[in-house]
Amino acid sequence: MAVAAWRTAKHTLDASRRASEAATASAEAAKAANEQARLDSIEQTRPYVYVEILPGLSGQTTYDVRITNSGRSAARELTISYDSWPGEMDDVSRAIRDLFATPRTLPPACSIRSLWRLEGNFDDGTTVAGLGKDGTITVRYTSCDPSSPGYVDSFGVTIENSGLWPIPEAGPNPDGVRGDALKFYRLGQALVRRVGELAR
Repeated sequence: MAVAAWRTAKHTLDASRRASEAATASAEAAKAANEQARLDSIEQTRPYVYVEILPGLSGQTTYDVRITNSGRSAARELTISYDSWPGEMDDVSRAIRDLFATPRTLPPACSIRSLWRLEGNFDDGTTVAGLGKDGTITVRYTSCDPSSPGYVDSFGVTIENSGLWPIPEAGPNPDGVRGDALKFYRLGQALVRRVGELAR
């Protein structure tokens, strides 16, 4: 009888231990699942800021920088750096440096666009204003989630290796059109070009 009682007690103890281990494993799995869900939620709702260099809205020999938040929450304390600042800063490069260094909040689905580079023959004898055709732009920002770390991403400036950018069509030259009709035609040409530039 004593042996039978001992066996029964041992089976009960083993079953209890297995149940306890299963409950612990289940609790750990639930905790891991909750943590993964929290991380997934942060990834789905975090801000995603990227920077690109585009053909400029000011004409065929200009380039713009566009900073965009494509995420689902605001990018906070956003600052930007560039690794190829020129030795001598002109008005365009100083304005970009100030834009990059000023911390700001960029809401979701919003962007900031600014001049990056102008090429041409300027009154002071120079042919280029602004920044270079290569280098690396780095963005740093945080999100609305107090538990999330800061984000850092880098983007290359590759104007020389970006292929041939299309230029919006200006339309045919208005032969034989004079006076106010010519002015109106030129206005229409400019508007069509601007709409095309915005789509690039």
